[in-house]
Amino acid sequence: MNVIKGLLGLGLLAIAIYTGFAKFPLWSVPLLALLFTAAYIQGKWYLWSDLFQQRSFKLYQSLLITYFIQMVVVGIFYLLGSGVARLFDR
Repeated sequence: MNVIKGLLGLGLLAIAIYTGFAKFPLWSVPLLALLFTAAYIQGKWYLWSDLFQQRSFKLYQSLLITYFIQMVVVGIFYLLGSGVARLFDR
């Protein structure tokens, strides 16, 4: 099962790099960040399950912070793919 999770994680990273490489519009970064956030929460479910059961303000605050962090991560990989594409455009 851990192998499948690892492959899916690498697949998400490859998708983020490919979106930059293929010059997808920048609005794809927030959309991909949603997938990254869902994958992160699923991977750390033992930490998040209590928050989801309580449904307090702390849950929504944690979701928002995690989403913004994942958006930065996706943005970095998007820019990495975009930079590699510019190297090959010569």
